[in-house]
Amino acid sequence: MKYRFLIGASVALATMFGVAEAQAQWLVGPTGPAVWYAGPEGGWTNLEDQKLSAAGGSTTQKFDDGFNVGARLGVELGWWRFEEEYRFQQNKTTSEFGLGVKGNRTAHAIMTNAIYDFGGWGWPFTPHIGGGVGVVIQHDGSSTIGIAPAGSVPGVAGVYSGNLTHGSSTNFAYQGLAGIRYNINPSLAFDLDYRYLATDDPTFRYTPTNVSVRSGYSTHNVVASLTMRFGPTPAVVAPIPPAPPPVQRRVFLVFFDWDRDTITPDGLAIINQAAAAWRSGAPVQILVTGYTDASGSAGYNQRLSERRANNVANALGRAGVPRQAMAVSGRGKNDQRVPTADGVREPQNRRVEIVFP
Repeated sequence: MKYRFLIGASVALATMFGVAEAQAQWLVGPTGPAVWYAGPEGGWTNLEDQKLSAAGGSTTQKFDDGFNVGARLGVELGWWRFEEEYRFQQNKTTSEFGLGVKGNRTAHAIMTNAIYDFGGWGWPFTPHIGGGVGVVIQHDGSSTIGIAPAGSVPGVAGVYSGNLTHGSSTNFAYQGLAGIRYNINPSLAFDLDYRYLATDDPTFRYTPTNVSVRSGYSTHNVVASLTMRFGPTPAVVAPIPPAPPPVQRRVFLVFFDWDRDTITPDGLAIINQAAAAWRSGAPVQILVTGYTDASGSAGYNQRLSERRANNVANALGRAGVPRQAMAVSGRGKNDQRVPTADGVREPQNRRVEIVFP
């Protein structure tokens, strides 16, 4: 039975790693606080045929299909579930030891399970996988009204009637599971699982014979369960409102004659439009920037662009825009509106730009 110990160790390690990851998700996950749950469960159990070994020989113990019933208590942390489970299982035996003997194997399973739900798609159905470790308390008993000949029961000689044998064993247990969950509503869910539950090899000391018999326990279970949530359900996050449309930059252009900083009548009309726009909206700081064409020296053009910008700023002030609402500067013959070679007199470049951010 070495492979069973390996499986059990693997499940235990997976459970420990699952706990660590779930704690991390609880701290930073987007699914909200812990949700407590509880619920009943029950279903069908198949107990594999087991070999009974004792000092006097061995035989095979065959089992009929049986049932399981139990309950769970746990907590949901994000997509992880951690639960304590109690499950009672029973399988009857018939024609045991080749005689008209009837009996049964019962098991009380106390398990700690870790389950991962593959959610996040918005579906009502979510698959899950998991595993658990714990203990199983088994009871094996047989009875007959007939006769058990000498040598028919391993390690037992003589004739018996009525209660033939019974014994108990407590063993380490492990299980793997996979299933699907249907979320009926935020507070109630239905699960349908396949669960493989097994233990290390139990040893029964039967009474009244006082004979020790080594056996096994490995079961296939179909388990249906209801989950009733008691903690706060994950909050519905309100949709993020759309970002406001970007503010369109508004630009007013005031053009100047060559080598002049005086404002023309057409330029003054543009300035008044800009001032009216400022007064009609929320107070903002506007950019007033002067430029020149490419003729003349860089130093001269820098000073000319600054004079043009200041003249426009003064006109805006007279139209009701306070000076502290303006950032005034000159760029000379840099940043041409119409790129030209040096020395070219381009009217579109002789300008002041009034820009609303």
